[in-house]
This record gives sequence, structure tokens and C-alpha cells, in this order.
Amino acid sequence: MSAPKPHFAVLDVLRALAALVVCLFHFNYRNGSTLSVMLEYGHYGVEVFFVISGYVIPLAMSWSQFKYTDTPNFLLRRFIRLYPVFAIVAVANVILATYGSPLLGYGGDSPDLTWTRALANFTLTCNLVGESWYLPVFWTLAIEAQYYFLIALSFPLLIHEKNWVKIGTLLLWIVPSYFVGYGETVFTWTAFFSIGILVFLKQQKHITGTIFWPLLLLAVFTHTETRNLTSGLIGVSTALCVLYCPPLKMKWLVKLGAVSYSLYLLHLAFGGAVLIHLRNLPEKYQWINTQPVGIILSLLVSIGASLLFYKYTELPIHNFARKFKTRAREKELAK
Repeated sequence: MSAPKPHFAVLDVLRALAALVVCLFHFNYRNGSTLSVMLEYGHYGVEVFFVISGYVIPLAMSWSQFKYTDTPNFLLRRFIRLYPVFAIVAVANVILATYGSPLLGYGGDSPDLTWTRALANFTLTCNLVGESWYLPVFWTLAIEAQYYFLIALSFPLLIHEKNWVKIGTLLLWIVPSYFVGYGETVFTWTAFFSIGILVFLKQQKHITGTIFWPLLLLAVFTHTETRNLTSGLIGVSTALCVLYCPPLKMKWLVKLGAVSYSLYLLHLAFGGAVLIHLRNLPEKYQWINTQPVGIILSLLVSIGASLLFYKYTELPIHNFARKFKTRAREKELAK
């Protein structure tokens, strides 16, 4: 039987920090204060998630000895990990927005609940067809889903025994972003995902430093030209953290990282509810409605809801997804 998979605490810490800064971005009062200006950079937490996916997905494929014949099984497993949780949150959002919720403090007047919008949301194609998302964070799930198809097509080539095949495949990940520019598909982000892929290849000794460093610089340059310098620097910083950070013992951040997907999807509803209720306080209590108080309460409520949602919804779904092992893994476990 194979050795158990290592758990990289640094990944959970990075996920936790990424989720937190995205929350801070959305909980920002935008009142012109120095703190408010700083929180505007919180949307870059999404970039950290993308680099981690670029690293973690091929690593998991390597563990399972992925072959092209495993593609349907791989995509099914990723679908189960990604989609049901998203669908539950999306359906809940539609219901609450339509009928209202005194607890969450909004709803009952949601416009544009059309079949075309519903179809675009539940097929993760809003950006492609010009429809609006039910929740702004859903666009990243569409990019993630497209990434799964590309990595399934290219993974065997990325670990090919010949360096020219690996380099050529990596260039096919890196270069298109430069020509596509900032758009609505995964090709805006392929150079960025390649940063995580490069970390996987170097760490697992599929490529040497003489290949890794020039291609990393090319990927960062390409993404900087496509997006911006801040995004590129966040990408390379995340990569270096994954490669070189020592073991971390921040248990609360590791725990938060485990529920980061739930937090990412739920914080707008629960944290937003806190902000709405604070704004609707009677005038004599409005002194409570300050940005620090709003942020702390919104985070606490969002994290609490995410812990419960993870335990009773996301974790059981993950456990179900683990049943869909690749054939190579099944044979290995049978030994």
C-alpha cells in the first residue's frame, strides 16, 4: 500500500489568508479612510487561489498516476468537489433574494430572475454569454472549471520524459495569455496557473532549476502584461511560499484554510447581513456602525456559518468525491 499523502499546512494558511482578504475587500465600507484604501487590494486573494490550484491539481494527478483514460473519472471527481457546494449556495441565494430573509436582511425584490440568467449561472457560462452572476465570486469557479479541462489535456505532456515536450507544453500555457489579454475565459489566466504548475514540476523533480526559473520569469512577465504588476508579484510570492516556507504551526489558520471554499462562497450572504443590520440600527446606536466593528462582526459570523456549512455539507461531499479514484490508484491500493 502507498504511503499516505503529505498535508501541506502552508497551503491551508495561504488559502485562509486569501479567503480573509477577499472577505475584507467585500466588507470594506469604502469611506475614503486609509484602512478602506488598503482593503481595496483584497480582491487579489483570488490570485492566490489560482496559483494554489495550479500546484495542487497536478500534484493530486501525480499521486493518482493520471493517464488520459482517467480523464472522465478525474473530471467527475473535480465536478463533485466544486459544483454541488456552488449549486447549493446559488439556489439558496435565488430563494432568499426572491422571497426575502429578515435574518439576512435583504431580498424580496431581486430583479432579472430569468431562465437565461439561471441557465448561464448554473452552467458557469455567465461571462461567455453576457449574463450577470448571482454572486460576484462565482466567476472564479467558471475559470477553475475551465482550468480542469486544460490540465486534464496537458498533464501527461507536462511530466513527459523529454524536456522539449515539457517545455513546449508549458509555453502553450504561458504564451496565450499575452495575446488573449484580459478577457472572460481561462486563457487570461493560463500563465498564472502555470506558476503553480511550475512549482509542482520543480518540487517533484520533473524539471530542473535551469528550466524552472526562466519559465517562471516568463510566466510572471506574461501575466503582468495581461493583468498588472501587483497580480504578477502576488503570483510569484505565492509560488515561493509553497516552495520554501518552513512547516507552519498556525492551527487556527490551517483550520480556516480547510473551510476557505465555504467561507469564500458564504461570506457575502452572512457578512453582508451583518453590515446591513448595522446600517439599519436606530440612530442612537449608529456609533456602533464603524468599519472595525463591521469587519470583525462580519468575519466572525461568516466564519461561524462556514464552519457549520463545511462540516454538514462540504465535507460529506468531499468524502463522496474520494470514492472516485483513478484505476491506477485502485490497483495500487489493492496491492
